[in-house]
Amino acid sequence: MLKPAAMQRVGVVGSREERQHVVSILHDLGVVQIEPLSEETAALLRADAEAAASKEVSEELLRVRSLMSALPATKATERKGFSSTKEVMEASKSIKIDSEVASLKQSEERLKSRIDELKAREALVRSLEFIDADLGVLNLESADSFFASLPADAFGQLSSSLASIPGVMVQSAGGDPVRVVVIVPKVALEKFGSIVQAANVRLERVPPMTGAAPKVLASLEANRKMAESELAKVADGLKALSDKYYGVLSSVEEQLHIEARIYEVINHFGFTETSFVMEGWVPRKSEAALKDALALHSRSTVVFDIPSASRPPTLMETPKRLRFFESFVRFYSLPQSNEFDPTVIFAFTFPVFFGLMFGDVGYGLVILGVSLWIIRRVEHPGGKTLVPAALRRFARNIFKPAQFRKLAMAMVPGSIIGIVFGFIFNAYFGFHFNQYLYSYLNSTFSLNLPKSLVTNGAILDPISSSGLKTLLLLSGYIGLFEVSMGLVMGMVNKYWEGETRHIFGKLGWLFEAWGIALVGLTVLHHGDVNPLSNTLAGGYIGLVGAGMVLIAYGEGGQALIELPSIVSHILSYTRLVGILLASVALALVVDTLFLGDISSGPAYAVMGVVILVMGQLFNLILALFEPGIQGARLIYVEFFSKFYHGQGRMFTPFRGRRTYTMSRMEISTKGRVVPAEPVTVTA
Repeated sequence: MLKPAAMQRVGVVGSREERQHVVSILHDLGVVQIEPLSEETAALLRADAEAAASKEVSEELLRVRSLMSALPATKATERKGFSSTKEVMEASKSIKIDSEVASLKQSEERLKSRIDELKAREALVRSLEFIDADLGVLNLESADSFFASLPADAFGQLSSSLASIPGVMVQSAGGDPVRVVVIVPKVALEKFGSIVQAANVRLERVPPMTGAAPKVLASLEANRKMAESELAKVADGLKALSDKYYGVLSSVEEQLHIEARIYEVINHFGFTETSFVMEGWVPRKSEAALKDALALHSRSTVVFDIPSASRPPTLMETPKRLRFFESFVRFYSLPQSNEFDPTVIFAFTFPVFFGLMFGDVGYGLVILGVSLWIIRRVEHPGGKTLVPAALRRFARNIFKPAQFRKLAMAMVPGSIIGIVFGFIFNAYFGFHFNQYLYSYLNSTFSLNLPKSLVTNGAILDPISSSGLKTLLLLSGYIGLFEVSMGLVMGMVNKYWEGETRHIFGKLGWLFEAWGIALVGLTVLHHGDVNPLSNTLAGGYIGLVGAGMVLIAYGEGGQALIELPSIVSHILSYTRLVGILLASVALALVVDTLFLGDISSGPAYAVMGVVILVMGQLFNLILALFEPGIQGARLIYVEFFSKFYHGQGRMFTPFRGRRTYTMSRMEISTKGRVVPAEPVTVTA
């Protein structure tokens, strides 16, 4: 059980001329969520948006990004330091390559278009090589020439339709597809267009050309190679500019982006003639570091605590190895900063529920293998896969890759626990193999294992009378423990919130849960529940009565209407056994049909294999989804409802990553550029 990080609302006051420097330090520390000023403070100060400066930075950032998108990406080999907005703006404006880059890009686009045109013309001329004459014969003043490559049946249909046009000429070559040239008088072009449209074929106009096809083709190839040579020179020019400027552009772009964000943040500040004031939330564990950094790297900035009745943001502090379970809690609702964060409890409870509800070694191994495969595919994308493309697209429409990875990581411990339960239940895709293991151990090592293990193989058989009774009792105890823990956590939450009266209400529900459970267990064991003859039973009934009194005091008399819910919440955990029995029974039916069919002849054996594969696949899908859904539902509804409010707001500190620039703190302490590892950047 963990609580989100304790938060403190702070105020920061400093010299007006240092406002950007201070915000830059806050950006690099990344521990303060900057908030609008409280009404009391805002009433004493004035806002002072710096629209002109912000616009200038944004426009310069747009220019730099445009240059970077035009240049090929190269490796940045060092980090630059900028001590002020003025300095980064001067560095950016000193890069005067706009016209040169624009000219090269225009030439590049023109040459690429020319090369594409020449390639298309070459392909057309190769298709016209069957015309053993000067291609100039197709350049007619009174007619237009068209070319197409058609399937034989489409050519036949088109030829018969074109016969209705006076003066049309058709020349063709090849079998299937057919290469065809159609010469159409200009006066018949409208009718020709209707015929082509009705035939649903595509023809391209033959441009004016002179000379035999080989000669024209050689000329086109020469022109294309010349254009490609010119394009290579343009690419070399862009590469030379990139080698010279891309590194500094990367640093300038990153710093300008930070400066633009700084101007946005400053709009939340309040000002006097000489000072600025800002407010925000900071984790208490980071407050000392914040004060030390501002004291060291600024001249006149002061940080002070502000009493606040507003709800702080939530910073979850789950241990790193369990952090992926935070997504399941956030799916329900983000905890408030002053209540328990149930992520750790979820991380230990959900896998147990998941594994218990399918309890089979075979299914567990398959789910474990699929989970590990998903994790590997997400962490190392690319490569070949046997998963059909349609199924991959469907999966991407449901979850993002990172979400699939978190689901897979949550199923890994659950599948391992399912394998353990499967060994206890002697279930391997519904088949039973443990008895052979125990028999071998007895005969080889003389272990004298119990006869029941050697004959049945199950440490606990879920479909036997005693095994089912044991599992039902176990699920009841799990439910009683979870509900009780939720109520205790609810009492602690109410204590933190200062709602003392509601603590008694939670305590009353705890008394009810235990009192009813103890009375029920006494009845199950055929005990005497008459308080006159059984003092212990009288204590149980007294516990129920005391719980009703406490509930009425803490939550009001109307809350007593909900008394049956405490029983239903505990008994709801028996679904752990219900889903397990459904999976075991289905596997048993499928396996029995399979074993019966394979002993009835070849035809029945084939049918038996089909039944086995399809039935086990269906049961595996149920084992994958149903335990996950029902396990999460038990935690969300029966457990969280006892203590969890949620509706928290995420702690989002003002921060960003620096890759190509130095922070203001580095500049003030080092005063020099620090070499960085080479980084490949895609513009």
